[in-house]
Amino acid sequence: MHPAALVGLGGAIGSIARWGVAEAMPPGTGGVPWATVAVNLSGAFLLGILMAASLQTETLLFLGTGLLGGFTTMSTFGVETVSLLKDDSTAVAALYVALNLLAPITAWLGWQLSEAFLA
Repeated sequence: MHPAALVGLGGAIGSIARWGVAEAMPPGTGGVPWATVAVNLSGAFLLGILMAASLQTETLLFLGTGLLGGFTTMSTFGVETVSLLKDDSTAVAALYVALNLLAPITAWLGWQLSEAFLA
């Protein structure tokens, strides 16, 4: 399959999955957008697992660039942060940003756990 098709198909599936999480976890009034936190942290963790795995390029394009790229979202994170700031929810916005900064750590944890189990 063409690499662009792999990325596109994976991205479509990942985007639908992100929508499903957002539907299952609607934001509370003035609260942290937990759905975006959940997809960004779990997506980073899963990407860490993929980074440690010895997978073919096609599989990485589909799962990493496509599916997890469509599943996680920095644009929604940015919009939701600005929205919280506009609503004078500075403390919630700061918490939200701090929670999303955990994404690289969860990616590293996924990588480390995967290497431990694959070794």
